[in-house]
This record gives sequence, structure tokens and C-alpha cells, in this order.
Amino acid sequence: MIEVLRIEREVLGSFLLDKGTHEYIHYLDEDDFIDESNRKVLNSIKSLITQNKEVNYFEVHEKTNLDITYITDLTDLVATTRYIESNIKLLKDKANRRRLEEKAKLIIDMTKDSNVDVETIKNNAMQEIDKIKSISSDEVTTLRKAMLDTITVLEKRSENKGDKSYYTGISKLDIATSGLHEEELTTIAARPGVGKTAIAMQVGLNIANNKRKVMFTSLEMSDIQLCQRIIASHSRIDGNDLRRGNLNEEGWKKTISVAQRFCWDNFILDKTSKNTEHIRTKIRKYKPDLVIIDYLQLLKSVGKYSNREQEVSSITRDLKLMTLEFKIPIIMLSQLNRNAEGNRPTLADLRESGAIEQDSDNIIFIHKLNKDEIGKLINNGTYTRETVQEIHKRGNVLTDIILEKQRNGPVGFFGMVYVPSLMKFISIG
Repeated sequence: MIEVLRIEREVLGSFLLDKGTHEYIHYLDEDDFIDESNRKVLNSIKSLITQNKEVNYFEVHEKTNLDITYITDLTDLVATTRYIESNIKLLKDKANRRRLEEKAKLIIDMTKDSNVDVETIKNNAMQEIDKIKSISSDEVTTLRKAMLDTITVLEKRSENKGDKSYYTGISKLDIATSGLHEEELTTIAARPGVGKTAIAMQVGLNIANNKRKVMFTSLEMSDIQLCQRIIASHSRIDGNDLRRGNLNEEGWKKTISVAQRFCWDNFILDKTSKNTEHIRTKIRKYKPDLVIIDYLQLLKSVGKYSNREQEVSSITRDLKLMTLEFKIPIIMLSQLNRNAEGNRPTLADLRESGAIEQDSDNIIFIHKLNKDEIGKLINNGTYTRETVQEIHKRGNVLTDIILEKQRNGPVGFFGMVYVPSLMKFISIG
């Protein structure tokens, strides 16, 4: 306690002695201080700085009504103001430890209450820790530091410019985006049955094959179903035959071969995450390089909201914040509104919330081409009639992959064929 009070007084004394320290005052809140008088001094100095007034003993005395001797004594401990930044960090650390201790006591009290279930206790614990973490991190940075950090990132990219470990494996998409990027939220949206899960699995496997760790959170399919999709896609065995167990000797050989090939420990199948707090906990535990969520509309929020749109907004905001917190890309699958059925999708068709558009760095639509669109493509020579007939004859689907939004790059679209029997996308040609 005595040490904390000494640091509080030394920090305030620095603000009184040297206006060069004033740039650091906004890192502090009154709750970081134990002593009530010191809180008053902090708030008075903040007020004077905001009003562009001189910070001195008498002005602080006028605002706080504290004894002038108390205020002048604050500077006695200050041998030099050069340690202001480290002292503030130390003061924040002490304050956050107090907050953690308070939250820990609350959580312990909850564990003693038999009316509170374990899952609620776990979720509340993680929320409280996240609050402390967000408070303890620096709120702002200088342009100087940001520029130096940027140069470091660019140097690293230059040294690793041949690194394609975050490439999706879909060549035209990778050309447009240079693959996935840390701290970015990508939404892949489509109507049901157009291949959202297929393309997400395809991307995830490609990145895992590049020695990255991938966490695939599926709220719709079992582990067995997802593995059957992988086997079908890479063995070229019809998914219906796998589901029925209709395999001949050659089919079994292919199945075993693919199963052995994909016995990976760096591809995590997550079936238990029901809300964003569960996902955040898993990210902390497994430290994946990429998270894929299948799909948004099945996720629940931790808090209570008056309508589903507000809830979805909270979920997408949480996911975006996770990309920043853990410095990883996240792919979120989403459904489109029924209005998009048969029509070329737009951002307005994103289901349940405009927040999806706001929070997503990239938005990709999978669009099943209708007869009129296919006719135009045949007429302008993009595809031959024979090519289209062959695609349809095999039960495959002609699609456009539409890069509708890319915060840091161009938008556009390109054609691909969705093969439902193998649950994979292939290039046209």
C-alpha cells in the first residue's frame, strides 16, 4: 500500500513539474489511484490540460480545495521526470492486480452459489479477465511508433515474400487478395446448399497443409461428417457412396489413403463452442493461426439483447476484436437473405445485420448462376455451350466467386465449378 501511494504521488508530482509529461496523463483513470485526494489532483490536472490552462500548485488547489502544502509536497519525491512512462506502467499494473483480485473474489463467491451453473461461472470469468486485459493495454500510440512498427512489418514481408502459407489455394482469389491476412475478418456468404462449408474446408485444409494451425468451429456438422467431406473431396468418391458405405475394394484403398494423408494434429475440429466467449477460450488454449466458423447464424451471444440483429452485431464485433487481439485471420460463414435466391447477391442481402458489412474486412459471395446469366456468358464467349452442358450433365454447379468487399484491395469476381458430389470447388477449364 505504501509503495502504491508513493508511486501515485511521484506520478502526480511529475505532471506538476514538467509539462512534457502531460502527453501521458490520458493513460490514467481515477480508478487507477487508491487515495481519494490523489484522484482529485489527477482529475484537476486533466481538466487544466483540456482547458489549455497552466498546470501549477495554485490552479490545482483552486480546483480541489486540498491543502496547498499537500499539493506542493507531491513534487518532493520527484528526482527526475524521465521515468514518468515506467511509473505509469507500474501504477497501471498495481491497479489491474487489484481489479483482478476483486474479480477473483466475485468468481469464488459464484462457485459457492449452487444456483449458478459452471458454464455461467466460466463465461463470466473470461469476460472479466478480458475487461482487465483491455484496460491494461495502451489505448493509443504515437505516429512515430506506428511508423516504426509498419517498417518492421514491411521488412518481414519483404524477407518472406515467397511465403504463401496463408494462401487459400484458390489461385484467382489469391491473386486478388495475396491470401488471408492477420487481423482481418473475412465473411463468406451464400444461400444454403451452394458450398459455403465446402469452400471453407478447402481453404482451411490448404492452409493447414502449409504448416499453419487451423481451428474449424462447426455448429452444424459432426466430426464424422466433416471427415467424410474431406475423404470425398480428395478421393473423388461420391459423398453419397461414403454415407451408404457403398465402397468396393478400390474405393476402400482410396478412402484409407486419404484418411492416412490427413491424419493431422494441426487441424482442430471444434464442436463445443456455442458463443464467442467459448471461441475466445479455445483460441487462447490452442493458439490457431486461422479460425473458421461455420456458421454465424448458429452462434449465440453471451449477453441479452432485445432482438436478433443486435445480437448478431455483438457477435461480429467480438469476432473482429478477436482478430486484433490474437493477430490472426478469422473466416466467418454466413447465410444470405431469401431475397438473394436466384439473384446476384449484394451487401444488402447479408442476413440479420448490417454489422456484418461494417465489421468484415473482406466479404465473399458464392453465387449460383441462373439461366439468364449463363446465357449471357455463352453469348459473349466466356463459356462454350458444350462446356456448360458438360458441367450440368455431371450434376455440377456453375458459380461466380464474388469478392464484394476488400478493405485493403480491389474487388471483382471469377467463375468456378462447385462439385456437390465431391463437396469441392474446381477451376473452369
